[in-house]
Amino acid sequence: MPQPPRRPFRTRPPAKSEHGTSWEKSADWYDRIIGERGSELYQAVVIPGALGLLRPQRGERVLDLGCGQGVFSRALAQKGCAVTGVDAAPTLIQKARTYPMKPPVRYLARDAAEIEDLGEFDAVSAILCVQNMEHLDAVSLAAAKVLRPGGRMLWVVNHPAFRIPRQTSWGFDDPRKIQYRRTDAYNTTMSIPIVMHPGKADSETTVSFHRSMQTLTACGFSAGLMLAGMEEWISHKESQPGPRARAENRARTEFPLFLGLLWHKPAAPQSSK
Repeated sequence: MPQPPRRPFRTRPPAKSEHGTSWEKSADWYDRIIGERGSELYQAVVIPGALGLLRPQRGERVLDLGCGQGVFSRALAQKGCAVTGVDAAPTLIQKARTYPMKPPVRYLARDAAEIEDLGEFDAVSAILCVQNMEHLDAVSLAAAKVLRPGGRMLWVVNHPAFRIPRQTSWGFDDPRKIQYRRTDAYNTTMSIPIVMHPGKADSETTVSFHRSMQTLTACGFSAGLMLAGMEEWISHKESQPGPRARAENRARTEFPLFLGLLWHKPAAPQSSK
């Protein structure tokens, strides 16, 4: 598939962060929230959606990038896959190893772009971690190299149009009784510091990298991959009865939380005799 023409876009310089983009310093807090099985949204929306889009098959070799403490890695292993999970935060990898799994998952502490020595894989997954990767172009190239011809890669991201830190928010139009989603910026590529513990004076921070759909997909296209599928997933929750419940429930169905992008690596051309 040829890469689509790119129109100009503005880029905001990356924010300075003394803590970098790894979640190493937030590992203990993150593990308390996510744990062995993942948050409620993971269990109800992300994992079922990701498995449905990637369609892992028993016996396949799957590489789970940005695996954290291994929630999706274990979901893949339960499908009978031979799974390797990698994450840049050593403490999260240590925590992943504390959760037993049969068949076992191989966990490695390393950058997602440093994977070329791991062999060939049938599929690659990157679940809710792409927005924390400043070097997504390098990660995409590395993933394309370890994918077998005809292999596939899945990205799951916070929806880039509706869930941008500090740039999107909820509002309520009282006369019309409509809950709406406000978007203050979208096309600008941004690196946004995230305070992990708001209100805590010495809270650690991480960085979220916002990319428009065009900028996001350009990383996959430039790595020689084809976009083979896309899904948008809404929240599973429902408001309790109240004056705004109907508007809130409607808004949940109108503004997706997550975006799933399925990439394919073109199969090797058959040699002519």
